[in-house]
Amino acid sequence: MTASSTSAPIVEARFKQLFIDLKAAKQQRADEDAKPSSKKIVPTRELLAVEKQAREDKKANKEIVEDYLGRVSAKLHRDIELRLSEALADQEALVTKVLSIDAVIPQILDLLSVKACTVSRIEVLAAQIPWLYKDLLKMINSPKYRRTDSKGKILTADTLRVALSFFGLENLKMIVPLLTLRRCLPQITDPYPQIKRRIWEQCIATAMSSKRLARFHDVSENQAFTAGMLQSLGTIAVVKLYFRIFDQVQLEALKETQKTLKHQRHGALTKVEPSGDVLLSMLEKYVPQATASIIQGLHFQRLFLHGAFEQLANTENGEEPLPLTTVLLQGNAYAKYRILKFHELVTIEEARDYLRKYKFPVGSLEVLKTTDMRSIGLEAEVTE
Repeated sequence: MTASSTSAPIVEARFKQLFIDLKAAKQQRADEDAKPSSKKIVPTRELLAVEKQAREDKKANKEIVEDYLGRVSAKLHRDIELRLSEALADQEALVTKVLSIDAVIPQILDLLSVKACTVSRIEVLAAQIPWLYKDLLKMINSPKYRRTDSKGKILTADTLRVALSFFGLENLKMIVPLLTLRRCLPQITDPYPQIKRRIWEQCIATAMSSKRLARFHDVSENQAFTAGMLQSLGTIAVVKLYFRIFDQVQLEALKETQKTLKHQRHGALTKVEPSGDVLLSMLEKYVPQATASIIQGLHFQRLFLHGAFEQLANTENGEEPLPLTTVLLQGNAYAKYRILKFHELVTIEEARDYLRKYKFPVGSLEVLKTTDMRSIGLEAEVTE
């Protein structure tokens, strides 16, 4: 159920680097394109023997320090990964503590997936979640969705019923998962502050791609959009846990070295920072299974998503992919392409080769090409 192509490793590698740092991704892209002959050769004078020895000594000392710092960092990260792995095994804690998803959210998403859904039934559930009530009112009263009467006077919504009625059920099918994911996003990821933005970009692009692909695979648009949005839950969980556990483990190690008077190790520990490379390896290793576990932990009764996420987490089982699984694979691939394209990090040839291996249905790429991947595109027919 995975695709392979000559450009796939290149595209995936660029996307991973973009996830950590846009500037570094652009620099690597520029380095790849740079011709060897374009590198400027700076003439240097011949060093005196004493200068040469001093430089060699300085280089050797630097290598010793860096080697020690590397070993300290490696030990710290082994401890971090052990705790992260243990934390990911606690399904309930992932949903309620790491992601802070209210138990009522799955009930609302379930209800929105059935024809018998009504605004009044949604209101009963939504009223139990203060933040959702607050976010919906904030959204409806924002300049983008604000309404005016015949005289141009701004109409302010001040009740949950008005907000729900104004957006309508079709829009709520997108708004509820959108607001849920936005609330889950990690807040502090220093020294990689762009991670939150990258996750959000992927959430929107994957959800919109999956929604547009749904009809080509006989899948419900609502099911595809919700699954596409929730596909980032595993990523969010691992990112949050990594930075949270890093701080905890580093602090404990600093206290221990201070207590045992290990000054050299204490000094090295103060210089260790979260590693983008380590985080990426943890994301690749743990995200698929973490996402499947989280989806299972949401206990959906009517919105059948778990089977597809289980297949995505177990790609070696040889099963025929479910239609939703295929939608998510293609939606995720197209989202990565569009994000890389927006940031000018992929060529047309690389993109064609990358997407070709996912065997998109005839006509689907034309539909996707005209789809906005940076907003959810609420239905125009909102209730007046």
